[in-house]
Amino acid sequence: MKKFIKFLKKNWINIWLITVIVLLGGTSTYAIYTRITIAKRVVSTQAGVGNLFSSNCMSEGGMKSVEASNDTTADVEVPVYVYNYAFPKEAVYRTDDTEYDLTATIGILGEGDVFTPITDTDILTTLGTQNYSITHVGSTNDTFEFGGSNGATHTFSGCNILGGSSNSDQFMVSLNKNELGNTPNGYCIRIVAEPYNGDLPTLTGYVMARYSKPSSVGWSGEVEELDTAKIDNYDGYNYYLEGNGKGKITFRWDKSKVTINKQFLENPNNSFYYFDSTQNDYVKYSGAPSEASLTGDGNMVSLTLEVDSTKQNRYEVQFYKVDPTYDYSKTAVQGYLPNTSSSDWHANE
Repeated sequence: MKKFIKFLKKNWINIWLITVIVLLGGTSTYAIYTRITIAKRVVSTQAGVGNLFSSNCMSEGGMKSVEASNDTTADVEVPVYVYNYAFPKEAVYRTDDTEYDLTATIGILGEGDVFTPITDTDILTTLGTQNYSITHVGSTNDTFEFGGSNGATHTFSGCNILGGSSNSDQFMVSLNKNELGNTPNGYCIRIVAEPYNGDLPTLTGYVMARYSKPSSVGWSGEVEELDTAKIDNYDGYNYYLEGNGKGKITFRWDKSKVTINKQFLENPNNSFYYFDSTQNDYVKYSGAPSEASLTGDGNMVSLTLEVDSTKQNRYEVQFYKVDPTYDYSKTAVQGYLPNTSSSDWHANE
């Protein structure tokens, strides 16, 4: 025993170092083992069942699908698919069949994406003469027409997607051509797919149609349509510039009657120009122009904006009243609001 204690006294530093190394080695081994275990757990759940129920027009959080058309003579048809895999990745799919119900409701999607179903009997009667429908595409081609005695909602029960491979189920939503043009009815179809398997998510979507203007090259501007009976109540006006192509668009207004929104002038994404008669060309402002610096004919000043429809094809500009003594009901006569003409558009050469 005395010899062993004497040995410890002589070699205590070496023994201490060996002990530390052994302990650290054990800790490292445990840490590595732990990381491997976690990695395996992540891999084993990465293809959760909740991902294997998806759609091109619906999602867990709700999805807006807007079909654009420039043909106002035909109704708009929008295909809706439900998948047994995480669209568009088809490699991983459900091995079991996927059963679900799909409910379609016609209504209006308002501010904040708040959906209001149509319940008024008079409106439903009107819808009975128009084409708002949904078809379950398949062997039966079951079609439901919204409106009239049919009502505003319908459920396709017992829908099924075969498992064992990547498969889908299809519906076709049809929206009346009255949704196209300048005065659409504003109806949309809400679709909700609710699976029987509680581990799968419920999917929701809103299908709408809108008019898409033909893509002829050119830009123009116009003031938002005004209600002449309420024109005295307006604090200001919305002016829209829209078009297709690259170039410059000039618009003008009477600064003694209305003033342009400063945020539009100070937006760093906007590039403004003025016409220099000495150079016979447009010159870019070095910074954000002020309304006071703009030139023109008296109070009628002009501003030129560089546009590129591949980046932005529509601008909204606000103008506000500045003369409390002026009769703003004389809009058309006085011409103080911004205006453009075909000569104000200059395409890049």
